Amino acid sequence: MNDDDRLVNLLRAALAPAGAAAPSRDLWPRVAGEMNAGVRVSWLDLALAAAVAVALLIHPAWLWLLAYHL
Repeated sequence: MNDDDRLVNLLRAALAPAGAAAPSRDLWPRVAGEMNAGVRVSWLDLALAAAVAVALLIHPAWLWLLAYHL
């Protein structure tokens, strides 16, 4: 027995065989429901966007700083 055969045997002993088990439930209806739910925007998101817009209007040079961090 050479080293390759020994390595194959060790790997087969260490790893369980991958079974063809079916998923417990179908996830597609849940994914489709999330896609059709639409976008939800919170007040915090709007406030942060407004604060950034105001800050950029007051200090336009900060646009480079913002672009660098994005």
